[in-house]
Amino acid sequence: MPMLLLLLASALAGDAAGAANKKVPVAYIDDLQFKAVVLLDQKIKAVVPSTWVAQSTPKGSYEPPDAGVLGRESEFRIGVMCGPSCKPVDDWVPVLEAELFKEMMGWSWRKERDEKSLTQRFMTARASNGTVQIIRVISAPGGDKAIYCRARLIPQGGGITHDPLIDKLVPAFEEACLAMKL
Repeated sequence: MPMLLLLLASALAGDAAGAANKKVPVAYIDDLQFKAVVLLDQKIKAVVPSTWVAQSTPKGSYEPPDAGVLGRESEFRIGVMCGPSCKPVDDWVPVLEAELFKEMMGWSWRKERDEKSLTQRFMTARASNGTVQIIRVISAPGGDKAIYCRARLIPQGGGITHDPLIDKLVPAFEEACLAMKL
C-alpha cells in the first residue's frame, strides 16, 4: 500500500520534474536540477538530472559534472532490462534480485526503504562506505521487459564514510525515480 500512495502522490504532483526539484536543498539548486524527458525507443517518460552530463553509452545514463557536489563515480540511469533470452517472464522477482538488487542485498548494505508490489519494486540502500543506491523497477508478469531507474550517489573522494550531503539529496533522486513511467 505505501508504494501506491507514493505513486499517487507523484502522479498528482503534475510536474514530476518540479516535484524532484522541490526536494533539492536551496544551497544545491545550482548543482542539481531535474527535467522531464522521453528516453529510449521504449518511450519511457522519466525525470533526469539536467545539470548532469548525458552519456552516449549506454543511452539513458547521466554522470555528474567534474565540478559537481557528488563524486565523479556517481551515476543516474534509466534503462530497459530484457528477461532471460528476451522471452516473457512469469515471475520477475528472481530475475530482478539477480540482476539489479543483488549488490544491495549484501551484508555491507543497509536497506533504508524497500517497497514491493506485483509490478514494482523500489529500494534505497546505503553501503558502509557512504554510497547510496536507489533503484525502482516496473515489470509486468508475463512481460518480456522491465524498465528501471537507478541512482548511485557516491561522496566526493570515492566514498569512505557517511556524507550528510548525500542524505540531503536522496529525496530528490527518489522522487526522480518515482516519476518514471511508460
